[in-house]
Amino acid sequence: MKKDRQQETTIEVIVGFFFAMMIVALFFGTAVLSRTRIFGGGGHKYEIVFEHVMGLRKGDNVFVRGVDVGKVDSLAVKPDGAHVYCSLDVPIKLHDDYKIEVLPSSVLGGRYLAVDLGSNDKPELRAGVVLHGLPPVDLIDEATRTISLIKRNLEEGKMLENLSATLADVKKISTKLAAGEGTIGKLLMEDQVYNDLKTTTANLKDISNRLAAGEGTLGKLLAKDDALYRDVFAAATSIKNITAKIEKGEGTIGKLTQDDGLYQDVKKTMNEARAAIDDFRETAPLATFSSLFMGAF
Repeated sequence: MKKDRQQETTIEVIVGFFFAMMIVALFFGTAVLSRTRIFGGGGHKYEIVFEHVMGLRKGDNVFVRGVDVGKVDSLAVKPDGAHVYCSLDVPIKLHDDYKIEVLPSSVLGGRYLAVDLGSNDKPELRAGVVLHGLPPVDLIDEATRTISLIKRNLEEGKMLENLSATLADVKKISTKLAAGEGTIGKLLMEDQVYNDLKTTTANLKDISNRLAAGEGTLGKLLAKDDALYRDVFAAATSIKNITAKIEKGEGTIGKLTQDDGLYQDVKKTMNEARAAIDDFRETAPLATFSSLFMGAF
């Protein structure tokens, strides 16, 4: 009998222990779900004013440089905006260019408070200054507005109509190409054009082979044998030498181009020839009349 009593007592102790553990686990689970801190911390209080907090709730996290440093204690709506009261584990030093904004923690929902302390080279804010947060950005709302704006621009600018007309034109062109109409259509559909192109390619290949072999005038010009090049170079050198001699006044042509006396003699001869021709023109009528007169007797 005593043994049974001891077993019952043992079972009751074990059940009570597990029951107590469940209560402790439930307590800590409730604390975690409610995002409250149980043991100390959060001794540094701050107040931030927002135009809109975009669903920020009590217990949401506060991050400074990506580190979780506190929680949102409470929120209040006042005439100048939404006031957010938060407690931080560590004091923070804000500068004039600080930024505090409400950001989404995930695409599924949830918010957190992000604090940017600002630049170290800027002056620090004095204690007791009411902090002001940046207007939040709702990604879903912004995406909706962007889509609406695009839709309105498409409708007002008749871009949809133009796109439809362009697609209709493309369809017409593709239909004509499939039917073999036009130059491109014939290239795509007719075998004769392909055969002609193939023949032309073969001819070009034959011409290039002949050129590479040095056949024909152009082939000789392109050939590796530089005999023609040497001949052309020699002819150019000879022409250069002749031109140099002419410039120096050597030879008959050189004297003609350089000697002014010869030019004056030629000019004088031309003048005398012109005078003789003029004299002949003046005496020719008189001689003709005399011959006619004498012939009459």
